[in-house]
Amino acid sequence: MKLFESQISSADIEKIDEVLRTGQLGFGANVPKFENKYSSFSQKKYNVATNSASAAAFMIFAYLYEQHGICDVYTTSLGFTSPAWCARHHGHNLIFVDVQNDLQFSSAHYKNIRQVSTNQVVIMPVLYGGVSTIENFELVGDEIVVVDSAHCATPTIAADYLFFSFHPYKPICTSDGGMISTNCEESDAYFRSYRNFGRTPTDTAYDISQQGFKFYMNNLNATIGLTQLPHYQSQVASRKAVYEEWAKIYPLLSHDDNSSYYFATALVDNANELLNTIGVSRHYPMLHQTTYYGRSRKISLPRLEGLHSKILNLPLYKEKI
Repeated sequence: MKLFESQISSADIEKIDEVLRTGQLGFGANVPKFENKYSSFSQKKYNVATNSASAAAFMIFAYLYEQHGICDVYTTSLGFTSPAWCARHHGHNLIFVDVQNDLQFSSAHYKNIRQVSTNQVVIMPVLYGGVSTIENFELVGDEIVVVDSAHCATPTIAADYLFFSFHPYKPICTSDGGMISTNCEESDAYFRSYRNFGRTPTDTAYDISQQGFKFYMNNLNATIGLTQLPHYQSQVASRKAVYEEWAKIYPLLSHDDNSSYYFATALVDNANELLNTIGVSRHYPMLHQTTYYGRSRKISLPRLEGLHSKILNLPLYKEKI
C-alpha cells in the first residue's frame, strides 16, 4: 500500500488537454487565475505561484536575508529537508526545536532554548500531516513567522509568510508546483521578480534589477491546479472518512476542522513492524540526526527522539482501507 497517490479525474484531464492543444505551456494566463483563486485557501492578499515549494522557501529566505541580514531560524527536525536547507544556504542560523506529543512545533521548548541575539528571529513551524494550526502555539512577539504549509492547503495559523506544495501527491496537486502567500506588498513584488530571473519589464525589453532564478509556475501546472480547486472540499471529506476508518484500528493523532488530511499518524510501539507489513514509509527522518545537519554539533531533542520510532503514517487517499 502506497502512502500517497495523485488524484486527477477524467474531467480534469479534458481541461488539461485543451491547454496542451493550444501550446500555451510556459508562463500563461492561467497562472494569475490560479493565484487569485488560491487567495480563498491561503487567506492572504498576495499569492505567488512557483515551480515548487522548495523554490518558494528559497525565495522567502533570500528576501529575509536582504531585509534583515542573518536571522535565527527555529524549526522542527521533523520536516522535509529543502526548507531547512534554504535557510542555511542563505546564511541564516538554523536551530532545531523539539516537538509536542502531537509532533508539532513546541513553543515551550523554543522559548527554553531561544538564544540571546541581536539577529531577527524567524519561526518556521511545519503543519505536519495536514493540520491547519498548532495547539499551544505561543511566541514572544518579535518573531517573523514562516509556515511550512506543504501538507495543508487551508492553514489558519497566524503567519507572515506561508509556502505551499502542489507536488503530484499533495491534496491539491499539479505535476509540480508551489506558492508563497503573504500580506506584504513589498515582498510580493520581490518574489514576482525573483521567480522570473530578477527581471523587470522596460519599454523595449527588460532590466535585471535583482537576483533571481527560474522559479515561476508554468501555464500547464496552473491549469492542473485550477482543475483541482473545485474538488478540494469533497476530497478532504473523503480523506476524513478514511481517517475515521483508520481511527477504529489505531490511536491516531487528531486533525482539526480545516485540516487537509494529508496523511494519518499513529504513535505505536510496533510501528517499524507495521511499516513493513502495510508497506508505507515514515515521514520524515530526523534532520538533526542526518549527516548534513547534525555532523558539526550534538543536538538533543528528547521528545522527538523518543517518539520517532513509534511514528506510523497511514494513507488517506483510498476510499476503503
